Amino acid sequence: MYLADGGGGGVPTPTEFGQRKLKVDPSAIPEARKAFEHALDEFDSKIEVALAQLSTKPWAHDPISSETSKAFNEQTTNKALTALQIYKKQLVGVIDQLKMIEEQYRKVEGDNTAMWGKHNRDLG
Repeated sequence: MYLADGGGGGVPTPTEFGQRKLKVDPSAIPEARKAFEHALDEFDSKIEVALAQLSTKPWAHDPISSETSKAFNEQTTNKALTALQIYKKQLVGVIDQLKMIEEQYRKVEGDNTAMWGKHNRDLG
């Protein structure tokens, strides 16, 4: 399993930043799916703790530090939540794609993961 960036090196264009392809050997799909599902479980279980730790408290216990702390917490939390929601959406998307691909392979090759992609390798 590896990330494919189109190769060639050089400086990526803005469109190259948006999407990368994950190349997975067919026999590794079930384990790759399980790894991403585990990452999603870990993400869900730890996110609330991490968000709670982002908050600051008014350090001088005066109106200025209270307002500053409040503004910092709102901005940080909003930006962090947005980034985390995007990350979670990507994890779910990868899991869904792997499930779909795994189902397609099972229809063709059955449950014998050692055979997945074998026909393709024999032709090359």
